[in-house]
Amino acid sequence: MRKFLPTIVETSNVDLQTSDDKNEQISEINEIWLPCSICQERVDLCSLINHKQCHKANNVLGFKPEDDPSNLHILTVQKKKMISQIESSSEYKYREHQKINQSYQTLKGKLLSMAPYTATLCLPSEASCHVYDTIGNSSIVKSVVVCSDKNTRWQSCMEDSFTVLNNYGQRQNTCFAGIFDGYHGNVAAFTAAAEFPILLLDQISAVDTSYKLNEEERLFIRSLDTVFKDNYKEMEDLFLIGNKNGAKATDVEGKHLAYAKAFWRMDRMLRLGRKESSKSRWSGCSAVTCIIEGFTDTQVSTDKDRKRLGMLHVANIGNVKAVLCKNGKSHRLTRDHCTASGQEKKRVLESGGSVSSNESYGLIEGFSKVTRGLGFHGDAQLKKSVIPAPYTISIPIYDTHEFLILASSGLWEVLSTRQVVAIVRDLLTTFLKCPQDVNPGNTGREENSPGENADPETPEHLCTDQVTTNILENNSDNETKEDNPSKLYNKAALCVCQQIMKAAMLAGSQQNITVCLILLPGCEKSSSPDKSSS
Repeated sequence: MRKFLPTIVETSNVDLQTSDDKNEQISEINEIWLPCSICQERVDLCSLINHKQCHKANNVLGFKPEDDPSNLHILTVQKKKMISQIESSSEYKYREHQKINQSYQTLKGKLLSMAPYTATLCLPSEASCHVYDTIGNSSIVKSVVVCSDKNTRWQSCMEDSFTVLNNYGQRQNTCFAGIFDGYHGNVAAFTAAAEFPILLLDQISAVDTSYKLNEEERLFIRSLDTVFKDNYKEMEDLFLIGNKNGAKATDVEGKHLAYAKAFWRMDRMLRLGRKESSKSRWSGCSAVTCIIEGFTDTQVSTDKDRKRLGMLHVANIGNVKAVLCKNGKSHRLTRDHCTASGQEKKRVLESGGSVSSNESYGLIEGFSKVTRGLGFHGDAQLKKSVIPAPYTISIPIYDTHEFLILASSGLWEVLSTRQVVAIVRDLLTTFLKCPQDVNPGNTGREENSPGENADPETPEHLCTDQVTTNILENNSDNETKEDNPSKLYNKAALCVCQQIMKAAMLAGSQQNITVCLILLPGCEKSSSPDKSSS
């Protein structure tokens, strides 16, 4: 079965830079300052995690954001006051007492200039970066770059996976990208990255005939007949009914239904437990995927004096995100499925699940904060609550759309969507204006011909989509946008993606980090010298 899986799931790790470059790169990244979303104070990335911890501590001890304790006496009195309040309560909990003590130590360290967390940087020494060639394949995707790092300071293994496919469904001007964030192992994430694009393509081709499966993909789908029997397929066909009169769904609605069916099928595949080692609790994953469809000249339409260049279809499940930058502003295209959502927590409780209190918003069955995801089989009680129902959205693409970011929870746990968009936009503007100063650094990859040294089970046509980063390094320093725009965009996107990953580590991320940056037509405006920064 594996030989029919057209995937470019990457697991190899390579160095991003030599040790001689680290001090210089640390000083460069530390110059990035961001406004705090609570107090609007400008904070550098090294101090961001401490700054956030102090805001949380103030909240626990009852201080307002603008009323930081000015001395240790005020802090101690407030601590005693808060402890006496919880001790007099009939619902006294030891965990609340512990939070007060921890918050007291955090603010005490700030007052004594002894921060409880030293923001020493562990640069991504085991990162992999991948640039995908879009020349001739898409008129609206300028560049696609994926950077991922295990984050060895906190994690012992890599549980994130990703997939990028050009000419998706043998359709010109169409790109598929997806990030799969694993939990309790990487089996579910790696399996989904390999098989989900084919399952989705099979469903989309049923509602949009412009999408077609190749022979290898058809063989893979036919091999699943023992998993998806006729009675299961008959139930699935009910989803294609758009209304009670039996009318077919529209093109966009059909793709949303295809997404829903593909996610449910992928979850059913993971129920087989292939490569799972535990008997009681198997791995799971969150996922965010997108399909970017570019229009031909005859398809381009005008909406209120704006040209519609294509369509963007996004689906997510779990707590990974997709963020679009349009006219310099961030627009979140996904929805979090976790215990922090009151609606999701209510659904879990109504389904018979339990939410423990051993985390800020609790954990389902004491294990997972994710309420929707793929996998999580093995534990029948947990699986009652964690469902594979995605959130989907489709939007038109205009020339005001600058870039799209897909990333795992390792980025979003420390940086907000606005902060990430601000960093990307500032760096992208700088790199596109001064291309001769862009230096992606040595990724440790050797320049290979398509398919050379590739996994023998990986189809050759997928290896040709990938362009090694060394190709970018061979560009001449005086290369301009007019000389080779594709290489310029690839080079700039690679540098920005690397810097975003380093920024997440500086901000205190404790998870695997995977970031996919997709440059769209609006990014051309970033290189305009008369464009003011927002």
